[in-house]
Amino acid sequence: MDTVQSWIKNGVAPEEIGIATRAKWTAEQIAKRLEAEAVRTHLLARKSKAEHKVSLGTMHRMKGLEFRCMVVAGVDDDHVPVAAALTPIEDDPHAHALDLQRERCLLFVACTRAREQLVITWHGQPSRFLSAIQRPV
Repeated sequence: MDTVQSWIKNGVAPEEIGIATRAKWTAEQIAKRLEAEAVRTHLLARKSKAEHKVSLGTMHRMKGLEFRCMVVAGVDDDHVPVAAALTPIEDDPHAHALDLQRERCLLFVACTRAREQLVITWHGQPSRFLSAIQRPV
């Protein structure tokens, strides 16, 4: 929340800010918290964008969109990759590897929606996908 408010305070228009999450319910929770802080939000539906509002949506909904500033939220080991999207390795190791690659690509798509600034957040243990790009702040 602080990052979004800081961007707006520093002249970034709300419609130039996007927030991507792995699950819709996470985007909805973040939207409620931002609205409580007087930041107007818009939950994305089919490549829609709203004027004068921060756009929130799932990583899938972000495909094809672009934002000056982007938050990819909830990139922790419990949610990225999402367990329901993975074939159990003992059932089919090849399908499991393909599922992991799809989840990794989805995170990549979400992160590449940012033109100028990208912030990735997590709670608890960061996603295993972040180990390749993580650097100390």
